[in-house]
Parts: sequence; C-alpha cells; structure tokens
Amino acid sequence: MDPATFRFPSDVDRFDLQGYRWPIDRPRAVVVLAHGAAEHSLRYARFAAALNATAIDVWSLDHRGHGQSPGPEGLGDFGEGGWDGLVADIAQFVERARDDEPALPVILFGHSMGSFAAQQLILDHSHAIDALILSGSGAREPRTEGAPPPPGPNAAFEPARTPYDWLSRDEAEVDKYIADPLCGFETQTARRRASSIDFARLADPAALTGIRPELPILLVSGDQDAIGRNLEGLHLLERRYRDAGVSHIDTQYYEGGRHEMLNEINRDEVTANIVAWLDAVIAGQPRPAEA
Repeated sequence: MDPATFRFPSDVDRFDLQGYRWPIDRPRAVVVLAHGAAEHSLRYARFAAALNATAIDVWSLDHRGHGQSPGPEGLGDFGEGGWDGLVADIAQFVERARDDEPALPVILFGHSMGSFAAQQLILDHSHAIDALILSGSGAREPRTEGAPPPPGPNAAFEPARTPYDWLSRDEAEVDKYIADPLCGFETQTARRRASSIDFARLADPAALTGIRPELPILLVSGDQDAIGRNLEGLHLLERRYRDAGVSHIDTQYYEGGRHEMLNEINRDEVTANIVAWLDAVIAGQPRPAEA
C-alpha cells in the first residue's frame, strides 16, 4: 500500500519537510522511522508493510536534505538548522505521531544516521518515546586532533563489485540503491551545513544519565557492519548505556550481516525478530532471547 504523504515546516527554521504514514485500522502501536544518510523513507516500504501486517501504524520522515525534503542547495543540504535541527525535527515528528494516537505506545526506529540522531534525542527526550530500536548504529570515541581518518565503509570488501557492497550481501538490493536518484549523495559534504554528528556529546557520561533507566532499547546489527566496526561500536554503546543506568537493553546481532539488515539476504528473519521484540514491549512482557 502506498503511504499517505504530508508536508509541514520544521519548528526550528521553517525547513519544508515531507512526512509519510502507512496507516491501518485499529493499530496497537506506532513505529516512527528515522532513516539513514543519503537515502529516504520509501526504502522502508517493505518493512512498513510487515509492521502493518502486525497491527502497527508506521510514520516516517524524509530528513532535511533527503528524499522529498531537499535543502535550498538540494540533496545533502541540512539548511540553517544543521544537525541539531535534524534531531529536533524527529522530536517534532514523534510528538505529531503521539498527538494523533495519544493512547498508543510510540517506538522510535533509527537506522544509521537516523540511529545517531535517535541517540542524541534520548539524551533530552527519552520520555517522548516508549521504546527505541537502533539499527546499523554504534559508538565511537571522539576523534583526536591529527588522527588519521578511518577507512571508508567499503574498504573491508575490496576488491568490491560496487562502491556500496558494504550495505548488503544481496546484490539486487545494492543495485537498487545505486539506481535510486535519491540515494548515494553522501560525498556532497559541501552542501551539508553544520551537519556533523556530535560524537563527544553522545559519549558524555553526564549527558547519558538523562536517558530514563527503564527505556527499552534494541540494538540490531550485522557483525560485518563497518559503521558499527564489526560490533565493536555496539559493545561500546551498550557499555555506555549500562554505565548510565539504562537497564532494558537487548541485542539482535547477525553473523555475516552488513549495514542494512532490513535489506540483507536474511531480512525476513530480521524482520520477524524485530516484530517479536515489539510484541513483547507493547505487551509489557519480557523480551525474547537475544538473536
């Protein structure tokens, strides 16, 4: 089913944003999707359909500078609000979804860039959501001055068939990404005004204590995901959250999986495991065993 679309201005700087909704009758929960860099919401249509099939209403936002929310200089331009504006847009979108369905739990699903935005959001607004899923995420230590840049995400897969082999083992999914005119513009850094993620704040122990301890968090990753540094970054993130007092952390890690587990060769298994976790969270029951 095609989603309903709507436009609205960011409360930060009036940036023109496009939202999507895959609605259903009598939903039991709402999932808000925050997509990754250099992609867009409609790439999650298959996942949205799977959630709809389990009575979950799905909302998604084309982030500023992405999809149908281009900046003044096109794709990759975050506008005057920059990175902090993108995070605030997600908080605004979550509030909009909750206002529409005030009696339902709202779960935020963040992938890659969207997951780092979600990490920042919960430092100040963890009470705005009932649970959090971080996909293709991780943590890193802030770079020290003069340190060499990390290798590109495709380096581990060279010699590679394409520059995007790091996304998935499914060649058809990689080719779909490459063929999509709204994807793959991440090298246009000149257009990304103030778009850098504040990794120092995401690592700050004092800031992390702002997360409510009972927030259920699920970490989903492949063990060959370069963004998560082959799970090293996920283990670091989990330690940071536990040290901050967050007690409800679950993991679903997949051998051989790369960055986009929703587009991997075992995506049906991944989706089913996420749905099982959501079932338990929505019902207030213990989550299923780790994958």
